[in-house]
Amino acid sequence: MAISLIAAAVTPGKAKKQLAEAQQEHKSVCFETNFTDADLLLQTLQEHGLHVMVEGDCFVTQFDDARIVYRRQSEDGPFVMDIGEVGDVQCLINELDTIEKEYNGNVQTYTYQRLMKNLPDGMVVENEQMMDDNSILLTLTVG
Repeated sequence: MAISLIAAAVTPGKAKKQLAEAQQEHKSVCFETNFTDADLLLQTLQEHGLHVMVEGDCFVTQFDDARIVYRRQSEDGPFVMDIGEVGDVQCLINELDTIEKEYNGNVQTYTYQRLMKNLPDGMVVENEQMMDDNSILLTLTVG
């Protein structure tokens, strides 16, 4: 099982254990994420079908299996998740993994559109290929 959204210092097994303890003890747990762009995080959560309340610099959302507050510890740092009201741990992990993938897809789309829109003069896309991992390989020529 892979939980890429949880910082490298926290293994998937440890994360699952912490979430299970939070569930049993009715407390919250905090994990660092890879989410760095507030607009793309908000877009991803909304596209995922979640109602998001914006409270200052925080995003608050209620999953079926948890209440999550996304907040930054520093202005330019990644978001952390404060997870409380934990229900089914495995369902929550699956949901968070899906959101991570959707966020990464939104980052890729944003980056691609920005690159295509801002190609320098004389630079042309010679070839564009979608890879098996859904990444895009662009071959550019300078004329």
